[in-house]
Amino acid sequence: MKTKINWLEWGKSAFEKARKEDKPILLDLTAVWCHWCHVMDAGSYSDDDIAEAISKDFVPVKVDIDKRPDIKERYNMGGFPSTVFLNPDGCIIAGETYVPPERLKAMLKSVKEEYKKRKEEIKQKISEAAEKIIKGEYASKAKISEDAVKEILLLVEGSFDSFYGGFGAQPKFPSPDVVDLLFLQYKKTKSKKCLEMAIKTLDEMRNGIYDNVDFGFFRYSVSQDWKIPHYEKMLDTNAGLLRNYADAFDITGDEKYRETAVETISYINKFLSDQNGGGFYGSQDADEEFYHLNADERKRKGYPHVDRTIYVDWNAMMISSYIKTGVVLNDGKITDFAVKTADFILEKCYDKGKGMSHYYDGEPHIRGLLADNIHFLNCLVDIYAINKNQKYLGTMKELAGFILESFYDVKNGGFFDRIIEKGDFGTLNQRSRQFLDNSFCAVVFLRLHSIAKEEEYRQAAEKTLLYFADSYLNFGYFAALYAVGVEMILGNS
Repeated sequence: MKTKINWLEWGKSAFEKARKEDKPILLDLTAVWCHWCHVMDAGSYSDDDIAEAISKDFVPVKVDIDKRPDIKERYNMGGFPSTVFLNPDGCIIAGETYVPPERLKAMLKSVKEEYKKRKEEIKQKISEAAEKIIKGEYASKAKISEDAVKEILLLVEGSFDSFYGGFGAQPKFPSPDVVDLLFLQYKKTKSKKCLEMAIKTLDEMRNGIYDNVDFGFFRYSVSQDWKIPHYEKMLDTNAGLLRNYADAFDITGDEKYRETAVETISYINKFLSDQNGGGFYGSQDADEEFYHLNADERKRKGYPHVDRTIYVDWNAMMISSYIKTGVVLNDGKITDFAVKTADFILEKCYDKGKGMSHYYDGEPHIRGLLADNIHFLNCLVDIYAINKNQKYLGTMKELAGFILESFYDVKNGGFFDRIIEKGDFGTLNQRSRQFLDNSFCAVVFLRLHSIAKEEEYRQAAEKTLLYFADSYLNFGYFAALYAVGVEMILGNS
């Protein structure tokens, strides 16, 4: 008889079980779209010996990273699946990404033995590391200057792949924020170099990780030349790239960019949206066999599974991209659906006193995530820009007030990633300032200030940029969005 792993949800009962039975927790960070997560479920976790060892010596906890981005940020081991061993306080003992069966057997044995032998030592080391994280401050005495933009552009140029486009080496991921910065610089300075880096990147991605049959972009390429896609299609990936190609058409007038934007929207409309009620779906599964078929064979086989979960932060990203594209293409149908989706989310997920909730399984879940709130505030700014409806201006101010009250660190600057709630476990009890989210917060509050003219919005943005003014270089070309914020606060964009 096959041994089945009784996976628990992240929560009180799992942690109490770990403490009561004095066992380490095995945390599996997974996603419905994740190919190697499916491989690990079908291989490693379906092995009888492994299942028996986990059931006997560990408390197994499975978390969907799209439903719990706060847990994903804290326990990600560098990719998915992430296989993470925790002590009963929720602190990391060891971890890897995908682990094949034989390797997992060895890991289970090793962690079990080390946990028993060095329990107090592990607890002490973990406690000391957590203290450093809590006390670690980026607070800076530096000033915001144009130098930051120049330095970040040098990092972008240094990581640019002049042969294949894109930034960094393999695996090669799209970098929409970097393209945004390059287009911004081109508009400001007419820098031919910035335009060429952006266009080269978009052209090579279009010839590599783009689905020429059903359209839309795959999540990334295993190879440096973009030619070996990892076949999942993500809503957030397509939101970022849609705005890039719309921008490229707006700047160059080249028809191929308009065509790519139109085709991407047709893919989203057909596969990743509820055209009747409004709302964008989360993802479509990777299926390597399916994407190697021709168009007729594909239709016969049936399409890969679509995760019809609606996530507020990703929906907000796509709302903004639909609005940008609708304006560039002068297509009211595109912007109308964006507003329809925003209205649906406001109805289902917004509470004046509690902000936005994450949303899945047909109802709101998990309030208090910065990403949901700040991305939705941004899409409201975009909606107001096209229709000047006072209803959205009022909601923008309400939501901005909630974000400042609930997430903003008035003393030091910066925005925390979540609201700590009673009953949180592990490192969820430690609020952190994520660099990318904070860069985005600065940009959004500067955009809001340009509309509402309230000084507290500008001050929050400035203090947030100052908080990271000594550390942005640590993030390499991922600091592109920070540079956009700097340009905005200096009045250069």
